[in-house]
Amino acid sequence: MYYAWNFILPANQTEVTKQVTNLYLEKGTITRAEVIFPVGCANLVFVHINDALHQIWPKDAGIPILVAPFTFTGDGAVITCTDEYEIKEPPFTIQFHGWNTDDVYKHTITVRIQIVPAKEILHKVIGEVMRYTKLSRSG
Repeated sequence: MYYAWNFILPANQTEVTKQVTNLYLEKGTITRAEVIFPVGCANLVFVHINDALHQIWPKDAGIPILVAPFTFTGDGAVITCTDEYEIKEPPFTIQFHGWNTDDVYKHTITVRIQIVPAKEILHKVIGEVMRYTKLSRSG
């Protein structure tokens, strides 16, 4: 299942005035996330994705939350994350954090998420167990 959001970030924002938006998903495992910075952002737009207080992307390398978070930025860039992240507790949301320090132009950032629903994972696991047990039987 794929999700996509466009976030319009107005000019003259700071990390203090950033936009924070809940991204509603379903229970499952995120297998791919993309953050798209169109040409013109000039590395003046900053984004990170959180699960509550825990920053998911980019990884924070274990630095305490008191230090400013690592962020994605770019100009005509598509940043792709393929490490898996499980969404298992209601309300099944993650949060977009973004701000635009450009003093003239607003910018639109696109976030895309691919998630394998929990029920689909369960069906695959059951199928693999059944296949394995059939292979291991003699006769």
